[in-house]
Amino acid sequence: MKCFDTYYSRFQVYPAHIAEPPAPELRTIVVIPSYKEPDIRPTLLSLLSCTPTLFPVEIIVVENSSEAAPESALQQNLITISQVEEIKAQNTRSDIRIHTIHRPNLPKKHAGVGFARKIGMDEAVRRFDLLERPEGVIVNFDADSTCNPDYLKMIENYFISNPKKEGVSIYFEHPLQGTDYPQSSYQAIAKYELYLRYFVEAQRYIQFPNAYHTIGSAFAVRAWVYAAEGGMNRRQAGEDFYFLEKIITRGRFGEINDAAVYPSPRVSDRVPFGTGATMGKLSNGDREYMVYNPITFDRLKRFFASASNIKCHHKPDTDPVLEEFLVANDFYSQTDGMIENSTSDRTFMQRFFTWFDAFRMIKFLNFAHERHINKVPVEQAAADMAIMMGYSNIPTDTIELLKWYREKERSFTSN
Repeated sequence: MKCFDTYYSRFQVYPAHIAEPPAPELRTIVVIPSYKEPDIRPTLLSLLSCTPTLFPVEIIVVENSSEAAPESALQQNLITISQVEEIKAQNTRSDIRIHTIHRPNLPKKHAGVGFARKIGMDEAVRRFDLLERPEGVIVNFDADSTCNPDYLKMIENYFISNPKKEGVSIYFEHPLQGTDYPQSSYQAIAKYELYLRYFVEAQRYIQFPNAYHTIGSAFAVRAWVYAAEGGMNRRQAGEDFYFLEKIITRGRFGEINDAAVYPSPRVSDRVPFGTGATMGKLSNGDREYMVYNPITFDRLKRFFASASNIKCHHKPDTDPVLEEFLVANDFYSQTDGMIENSTSDRTFMQRFFTWFDAFRMIKFLNFAHERHINKVPVEQAAADMAIMMGYSNIPTDTIELLKWYREKERSFTSN
């Protein structure tokens, strides 16, 4: 199809991997990157246990490794492939097909989860292209995650009911207890997930228009949108954030809170930052997880609320720290262009948030905390933010506070 031709010529890396033609009514493809996974069977069985959907589903497991991967990782990948084949042989569901892409010896410079996601998502594009179905949905999952029984059904329902939506973030919860991991891992993941929820709620509090989770194992996007935005990047960490920010800022992004992904709380040494790396630090004795101080969000809230004043050539509400950041980043030299190209407050604010996007916001938060403001423990930050949002009787225990934020998240409905 024409909408994919440009993508193939500019961004595609490999030709098609899967020879078997897709089912004629295929609407959803789940992509799972996998490297050095100890046991992928619970993940696949979780998906195969999902409530039947109206239309067929495919699962693509991308077993990948770098040209510099150790022999032990290569052997584990082969074990994983045999596990996938075993599950395929036992699968009695005609509505869900499982495929494996084996890509060893990827260039060391690019090998990693971003490249693996790209390989699988590119393959999904080709599958939907064969069917002339650009609106097909590509779902990202992880090889150490599971899901609730309605996961596939709720994703399908959402995109059928919201034909103009281009992508979604999917609700997630890490396990907080059990025997599969050390207790230190469960304690650490509670702190990390609390931070993730605090950070998104803080963005909603300041009325940042693109406040969504950007979790690699919990999002979905339409095939044509994926191609239009140049596909997944090949970053070895943070690939989900950088990709999803492009999709979110298009303005037709949403949330699914009646499906659920359950990512693993395990420690990982495969990426330099993100969940696995943070888990390593917290599990190795860092008892306090220090995060952005809510004070900085309050300052951004006042700034955003007064930003439309710029259109009338009035100065926005800033404090010395924010003012220093704006000047250092040439903000005021950009405002004339924002004003000249805006016919209303609405279009002005759209241009304003094109400049002060999520990348800029994080840049400011890091600037403020590196120079002027102390970070605080995540429990203090989350409790203070809840009070700032107008709530009372907020728990202070990590687990109870996380449960409070989870409940608030489940009740949120995006426009």
